[in-house]
Amino acid sequence: MRAAAAGAVAVLLLAACTASGEDDEPTPGPSPSPSVTAAAPLPAATASALPAPIATVDVERLAWGPTLAQWDEALATARSLPLAHAAGQVIVTDLYTPDVEVAVDRVRRHHLGGVILMDGAAPSADAVSALAAALDDVDDRSWPVWISADEEGGLVSRLSAAVPSLASFMAAGAATDKGAVTSAYRASAGDMRALGVNVDYAPVADVTIGTADPIIRTRSAGDRPKAVARTVTAAVEGFVAGGLVPVIKHFPGHGSVTVDSHVGLPVQDRSVERLARADLVPFAEAIDAGAPAVMMGHIVVPEWGEEAATFEPRAYGYLRDELGFTGAIITDALNMGAVTGSRDSGQAAVDALAAGADVLLMPRNAGDAAEAIVEAVRTGRVTRDRLDEAAARSILLMRWSAGLDTAVPAQGYARAFAAAGMTVATEDCDAPLLGRKVSIVSGPDDARAALATRLEDAGVEVGDAGTTIALVASGRMHATADVVVSLGAPWGIFASDAETYIATYGSSRPTIAALADVLTGAAEAGGDWPVTMSAAPFAACAVSSG
Repeated sequence: MRAAAAGAVAVLLLAACTASGEDDEPTPGPSPSPSVTAAAPLPAATASALPAPIATVDVERLAWGPTLAQWDEALATARSLPLAHAAGQVIVTDLYTPDVEVAVDRVRRHHLGGVILMDGAAPSADAVSALAAALDDVDDRSWPVWISADEEGGLVSRLSAAVPSLASFMAAGAATDKGAVTSAYRASAGDMRALGVNVDYAPVADVTIGTADPIIRTRSAGDRPKAVARTVTAAVEGFVAGGLVPVIKHFPGHGSVTVDSHVGLPVQDRSVERLARADLVPFAEAIDAGAPAVMMGHIVVPEWGEEAATFEPRAYGYLRDELGFTGAIITDALNMGAVTGSRDSGQAAVDALAAGADVLLMPRNAGDAAEAIVEAVRTGRVTRDRLDEAAARSILLMRWSAGLDTAVPAQGYARAFAAAGMTVATEDCDAPLLGRKVSIVSGPDDARAALATRLEDAGVEVGDAGTTIALVASGRMHATADVVVSLGAPWGIFASDAETYIATYGSSRPTIAALADVLTGAAEAGGDWPVTMSAAPFAACAVSSG
């Protein structure tokens, strides 16, 4: 990013590139955002802080919600902070314990922006509420502390002991009714917000390439950019309506690289032009729809430089200049292998901040990161303007979140969502899937036991006779049964021998309950295949039946 823009507001008032046409069609260039409202010319003080090409545009509101007056207030607040406080405000540290004193001491000692609740920090709803309440009163701040979580559903469910766990995001991609997606994420957001959580690092906007994708897979909504974009936008709408800040991730797309950034540094071999037609489509459309935050992934895009996008100004410049993003940019975790192989905590924090990051997530040592930022500003490695801009975006996002309405979740929303995304393929979609007796012939013990209980509750006799059901961890595992159910990634399910094939995209308790509902006819499976499937003997019932 240019030096002038790096220290400025970088409020670009053009909307994201909105893709049109089929999934593989190119996306056109930026167009004026419908969420920007015309007003009187900007005050001189504000206009002087804007990049020169934008300063004369007449607007009063950022694309994702706050007014420019609120931005000015946040920037003034950031500028008034002592240097150490401003440095801490851009850091969100990882917390692995529900110990309130530990959390409060860490945030207060380093003046941190907040915490992310990791494994061990959320053993119950009461524990999360206690942490959030204590951190809410940690300092004399006129904005909330970040109480954030990595609650995607499926395999990444850090709050599963505190709130109902949704099926993986691929179930949302499979759901033919995107209204059901919005409703589910609105309810989930309401549950989290009721506990004091105000930010969720979801939804995943990556477009998966399938089995060559080592880490995203069912965390993605699918392999078709436009369909993924519709799903991401539906989820963002739900999160915000429920009172939670969503963070779309992992820009510029982790689903099409073949190295897991937790352990190494992925290099994207696609050109930026090709990315704009594929991986970037969900990000562009979600930004256009008002997404307030984006996570920058540790992925090398050679056209932007030799480093991970996290440390490349041109990556941030693309988000700001090409996609018109005006919200907060958060790094992916700075303790991941893609980062730690080349940088210590302080260097990673300073380099990401200098490149254009606004919030630094999970540095290995938050104290070292904060001290390194202070030193970098004092020595001129990072300007105070750049730090203030980042701190202001963090503050503005938290103030905006405090004004969101909190949804009251409907009972059983995770179960209903799982059924809405479940995919059933069989020859006769109108015929019952089960007889009065069933035998669960294989599968993980906990899933088999849970399904048996649910079926028995529905009046089905579970034993050694009747319709056979095989539960497999993913479509890569093969089975022979009347009904074969893939609990994970669906690819390869048709290599099994069955009369009915079902993909649940998860195995949480609500998902298994929904499976029983679908099997017994108490609920209809609403999912189509969200990814390209080979050797399919039958169409998905959600499509073939209407």
